[in-house]
Amino acid sequence: MMLSMSEARTDIDETKIVIPGQPVCDAPQQFMRGHGTYTRDGEIVSSLSGVVQQLNRLLMVKTIKQRYAGEVGDVVVARVVEVQSKRWKCDVTSRLHANLPLGSVLLPGGDFRRKDVEDEEKMSEFLKKGELICAEVQQVQHDGTLMLHTRNNKYGKLQQGIMIKVPPHLIKKSKKHFHTLPYGMAVIIGCNGNVWVTPSLPETTVEEDGSHITEFQERSKDVAHKEVSFENMYFQKVPQDVRLAMIRVAACIRLLRDYSIAIFLNSLTTCYEMSQPYDIKELSEQDTSSRLAYLIAARLMQEFSSQN
Repeated sequence: MMLSMSEARTDIDETKIVIPGQPVCDAPQQFMRGHGTYTRDGEIVSSLSGVVQQLNRLLMVKTIKQRYAGEVGDVVVARVVEVQSKRWKCDVTSRLHANLPLGSVLLPGGDFRRKDVEDEEKMSEFLKKGELICAEVQQVQHDGTLMLHTRNNKYGKLQQGIMIKVPPHLIKKSKKHFHTLPYGMAVIIGCNGNVWVTPSLPETTVEEDGSHITEFQERSKDVAHKEVSFENMYFQKVPQDVRLAMIRVAACIRLLRDYSIAIFLNSLTTCYEMSQPYDIKELSEQDTSSRLAYLIAARLMQEFSSQN
């Protein structure tokens, strides 16, 4: 007798970790094998180390550690690796470089107008090779290439900050990836595993006509009028206490990464507050970091249990 869709779902524990050669279900005749599995002696067996996922009657194994595979709506922190005709190629730690078309960026001055030949000639001034950007995944093509856009005011070029690389599987996806912390600075948690620590996020002001404009756009207007250069438009003086807070937050992110603790707002603030008794340089020492990691994991587990 074949199981119904709802009955079949209860047979699969999607939190169970399997290893190569291990059966993934107790009733293989009720399911079809998918990616990461094969059949052996009538059983569906895993060919990867990971967790079992179920889509109706299709069973798959998803590896825990893998390259970033973007989804539409993901916020990413990427690095420009090449300036091409009408687009930038960006490294998003994925299998393929992502594309950022010229028509999908917010030009200096906050214009959403149609891009012309003059804009194409100035592409290397807007974004240079090696610069960092924050963008959103707009489309995933059939070969896995990600199409990015920075049309929203909160996206664009990143400067004056610290970038920490972490495995993408440690990033806990949420509705909000831009966080202004109560320590005088902010973070952007990229879904692709790049975390950006910055003095502040762009502030929004109101124009005379009532429309909203960001600090980025105000400085961009100055660039358009030749008052300042592209290289200097982002830099501001950062107070010493903010710089120290940024360094401590960066050290906390590295600690969470080294001990495979999920990185999201709650884990980051918990780590920051519990690290206060220690100097920043002590957070890289094994005795201190291991003790902190244990306490942080216990605190997060306790909070998770109380919520459920």
